[in-house]
Amino acid sequence: MMKRKKSSLPKGSIDYSLLIVTLILVAYGLIMVFSASYYMAQSSALYDYDGLSLFKKQLVGAGLGLAVMIFFMFFDYKKLIKLKYVFLAIAIVFLIAVLVPGVGTNLNGSSRWVRIAGISVQPAEIAKFSLIIFIAATIYVNRNRMDTFRYGILPSLFVLLPICALLYFQPNYSAIIVLCGLAFIMIFIGGAKGWHLAALGSVGVVGGVVLMMRESYRVSRITSFLDPWQNPTGDGYQVIQSLYGIGSGGLFGQGIGNGTQKLSWLPYGESDFIFSIIAEELGLVGAVVLLLLFIFLIYRGIKVAATAPDLFGTMVATGIIVLIGLQVVINVGVVTSLLPPTGVSLPFISYGSSSLVIFMAMIGILLNISKQSRRIMMASASGEHE
Repeated sequence: MMKRKKSSLPKGSIDYSLLIVTLILVAYGLIMVFSASYYMAQSSALYDYDGLSLFKKQLVGAGLGLAVMIFFMFFDYKKLIKLKYVFLAIAIVFLIAVLVPGVGTNLNGSSRWVRIAGISVQPAEIAKFSLIIFIAATIYVNRNRMDTFRYGILPSLFVLLPICALLYFQPNYSAIIVLCGLAFIMIFIGGAKGWHLAALGSVGVVGGVVLMMRESYRVSRITSFLDPWQNPTGDGYQVIQSLYGIGSGGLFGQGIGNGTQKLSWLPYGESDFIFSIIAEELGLVGAVVLLLLFIFLIYRGIKVAATAPDLFGTMVATGIIVLIGLQVVINVGVVTSLLPPTGVSLPFISYGSSSLVIFMAMIGILLNISKQSRRIMMASASGEHE
């Protein structure tokens, strides 16, 4: 029998600093989800009065996320090009399923979750992953024609519009904002003409404003953002309570578990507003440490994008880092009342298994790209010394 020829390239190592900072963020999130959710879960029949209910679900999500991250760490990212339509189809199916009565789970007037085998899956998170892969693959295939509207804009637009339409009917406006921002930045970095994007962006902004003005509660949210005290028991309530929590934390905080805003004062303290709980319990120091961890992760991600073996790897890494950066900026901006309220989670930190698994999968892809980059650099270095 003919033996299979082994690769002449040396084995590259992964970016361990990226892996370590990710695991630190996940551990940070688990601790804060436990602290932020215990009282609420213990006091609610919805969670069978089990204070550990949400923490245990997040722990399962972290375990599953770790397995998925390891899988993608050793999965050749280049194969994702051929899978772009598969991921896209999965996302579309889930986005449609969530709108089907009896299949989608409705909470506070929004249908954003699908339950599978007792596990809640948020299709919007799958859509983020799928869109990054699709746009990166499209840019790679059309790399020599990105300056044309037909090849630089239309392919991504034809995919983005139906996804946003399905999200609109949930409704999930925050996901629409994130996805549009993600697509815009990726396409711009990929080489599309600036005036094409400017024209398209202008139409999108005008359309978004028109749709927003059609719903009075959206207008009310904007006015409450400008002056939360105008309606302190209504739309301004959550932001005011968030600011109370941040302000009471001081420099070093009240200690993990000792915060009071989670005691039925701050809604969604375990998810969208967990940064407020962090600032209250760990103080300015704890909040700044968290932001520095994100900055370091983004820095390592940029390094991966800059040294990727090919354009596809560069664009996938770019999309992942842009998504993480966007969500961190929007989440912290909302919690600190610098941006209008919208439901965007804090990556790796906020409660939500779907988000945690997807973001850990993305880190796995980054680690695979870094591994292949280092493999090529090692081969090049060894060749120079021969």
